[in-house]
Amino acid sequence: MFFKIAIIGLPNAGKSTLFNRLIGRKSAIVSSIAGVTRDRREGIGRISDLSFKLVDTGGWDEKITFSQQVMEQLELAIDEANLTFFLIDASLSEQNKELAKWLKKRTKKPIILIANKCESKKSCDANYLQHFDFLGPVYISAEHNLGMADLYEVLSPIISQFYKENKLENSSSTNIRIAIVGRPNVGKSTFLNSILGSNRVITDEKSGTTRDPIDTIYNHNGHSITLIDTAGIRKKTQIIDDLEAISVKNSLDIIRRSHIVILLLDSVFGIEHQDFHIGAQALNEDRGLIIVLNKWDLINSNDRKELLKFIKQYELSLSAPIITTSALKNVRCTEVIDKCLKLYTFFDQRISTAMLNRWFEAAIQKHSPPLAKGRSVKLKYITQISIRPPAFVIMCNTPENLEESYKRYLLNSLRETFYMEGIPIKLIFKKSKNPYSSIKK
Repeated sequence: MFFKIAIIGLPNAGKSTLFNRLIGRKSAIVSSIAGVTRDRREGIGRISDLSFKLVDTGGWDEKITFSQQVMEQLELAIDEANLTFFLIDASLSEQNKELAKWLKKRTKKPIILIANKCESKKSCDANYLQHFDFLGPVYISAEHNLGMADLYEVLSPIISQFYKENKLENSSSTNIRIAIVGRPNVGKSTFLNSILGSNRVITDEKSGTTRDPIDTIYNHNGHSITLIDTAGIRKKTQIIDDLEAISVKNSLDIIRRSHIVILLLDSVFGIEHQDFHIGAQALNEDRGLIIVLNKWDLINSNDRKELLKFIKQYELSLSAPIITTSALKNVRCTEVIDKCLKLYTFFDQRISTAMLNRWFEAAIQKHSPPLAKGRSVKLKYITQISIRPPAFVIMCNTPENLEESYKRYLLNSLRETFYMEGIPIKLIFKKSKNPYSSIKK
């Protein structure tokens, strides 16, 4: 259980910049264009020894696109939070006053007034909002990391009291990171909403609705999971502007930071080469992979057979389980998460050297390595060197002479014995040292 803080403010007040600063990485897109952030975005924020769940929100503005949905997300963020950061650009006084009135009516929980873009306090003045009785004001520059010590002083006693009352430790726990990826409009946000049982992210028939990666911390049967909805990944030649280019780059970065990747495909519109390219990205980054065929209820039995037959022609399908779903009707969506957890268990698994070598000896007895230039390749032993992904080293006398087909045989046998489809496994062959090579003649 975390202390939860929502960041609220007008468009371009610097909410995403502060969010990125406090979580320690560039998760949210920062742009001078108003209305870039639309959904709630969650991350674990830290200031010194304080840790808390931080929620970035869309700008409070009734005129921007998706304004009603943005406002709904903003209201939910405030309702679920223990405290609100009211972030202002001090120069926008009249709009800030309107938002201040709205905030005071919306919540009775603590609100800290934070004036951003204050590289110099002389250039900022938030005193015109003092009569609203907010905590602060605290003057900061999120971009230049100024004023965080002042923010700490206001925030520290509130968070400390929360953890004390709830008998909790002020620390973050590791959890499983699952990325939901795919082309635009395949149903990624609808899938996430179905899992969570609420309209957590904005959905629309128009492609490109999701721009930022949206992190949501979720508890599934006692397992802490971070589900990440990403922007649709199109071919480079189809990207329409710089903002979409940033969104696509962020989506690819999310794949690298995840443990498991859910590749969502559109059963109605069919499969494209780009789908397999996205899946290959996940496997190349050594992530666990699940292929999910969404909108399965909208195609007939013949089309289903043809689609599965088509997918199984690709090597990607040999490395990942396939699950059919309907995100809109919430059919088998939680089964996908169950499968992700199962994959993660194997992803995190360490096998004893004794068990590995019993399998190793049996595999060699069943199918010995072919001769190379009339000489036998001697395979000596195997040991596991890492997890996430599992990696193994096999010691042998002449690894350069071992045929690729035999390496694939050992890899497939290892997977069938200890792992499951969807788990990337690394098998490294090393030359064992000659014990007599160091003896002087």
